[in-house]
Amino acid sequence: MYAFREWGSRRVVWIGLGLLIALAIAVALRAYFGTFLFAIFLYYATRPLYRLLDRRLEHPTVTATITILAVVVPMVAVVGYAGFAALQELDRFLAASNLETYRSALDPYLSLARNGNVGRLRETVASDTGRSIASELRQGLPSVLGQLSAAAGFVVGVLVRVFLMLTFLFYLLRDDSKLGRWFADSVDHDDQVVSYLEAVDDDLETIFLSNLAVVGVAGAMAAVTYLVLNLVASGTVVGTPVLLAVLIGIGTLIPAVGMKIVYVPYGLYLVGLAIATSVPFWQPIAFFVLSFTIIDTVPDFFARSLLSARSGVHMGLVLLGYFLGTLAFGWYGLFLGPIIVVLAVHFAHRIFPDLASAALAE
Repeated sequence: MYAFREWGSRRVVWIGLGLLIALAIAVALRAYFGTFLFAIFLYYATRPLYRLLDRRLEHPTVTATITILAVVVPMVAVVGYAGFAALQELDRFLAASNLETYRSALDPYLSLARNGNVGRLRETVASDTGRSIASELRQGLPSVLGQLSAAAGFVVGVLVRVFLMLTFLFYLLRDDSKLGRWFADSVDHDDQVVSYLEAVDDDLETIFLSNLAVVGVAGAMAAVTYLVLNLVASGTVVGTPVLLAVLIGIGTLIPAVGMKIVYVPYGLYLVGLAIATSVPFWQPIAFFVLSFTIIDTVPDFFARSLLSARSGVHMGLVLLGYFLGTLAFGWYGLFLGPIIVVLAVHFAHRIFPDLASAALAE
């Protein structure tokens, strides 16, 4: 009896320590919970590719690196393309903004500095003109520095999240089998627990892989459709077909509205151009018809239904998971919602009947 009480006390201590460790991890991950969920989404979406390569390479570290590069390189290409378009807009903004005043005012000083005329530069800066330009710069610099600081903070924050996401993804891909064996050993290979987690694992892979496939199918179909539309029109109906196609593919992940959040505003923009300029009205009409009948219908209904049919979870419940998860948790609910749905469905099928029967039998 004393040994039992002693073991009970030790167990309470260990459980308390475990809860403290879990709390510390939760606090550390709180600000990056969405990043972790996104890594889980990419893990399940890329795991089939990783396992296919691993059977041939038999080197987990190399295989995980190649798998991540296969996902990250296209993403970097898209970001680079979008950044190029953004730089063009920034160039137009700078050309039309009052920053040109600073450039023309600084031009004499920059010219002296380039020519190495240090004495003349010192005299000019010390003159009234120099003091006036310094005054102008002092008035404008705080605003410019504040904007640069905010932009730098944003860029650093994005890079930190990307680094964490890639780190999570790398170790999930490389060490998932070790993690699975550790957990199975910890629960003494209990059939009910292991079968429950295996069913959840298989369905999450099917659901998230289907999402990634729909993104790719929708983006590819949109790019081809808009390029052909530009070719038929013998002009530019869609200004940036590749970038718009990529945004449409990503838009398929958004619950309820889906890719409509991308192509409907762009179509309305084309309608505005047709009203205000000489652009023919058939162009926005063709854009809407093609976007709805081909790009919006085929990937969403056929590709998603075909891939999700392999899952053991009803398609309607998965869609509810996306929608309600986003409403309840924000953007990362897009990944957390389906996880909760899959956990709940398999709990209801595999665990709850035994718990209910045991409770009623008492």
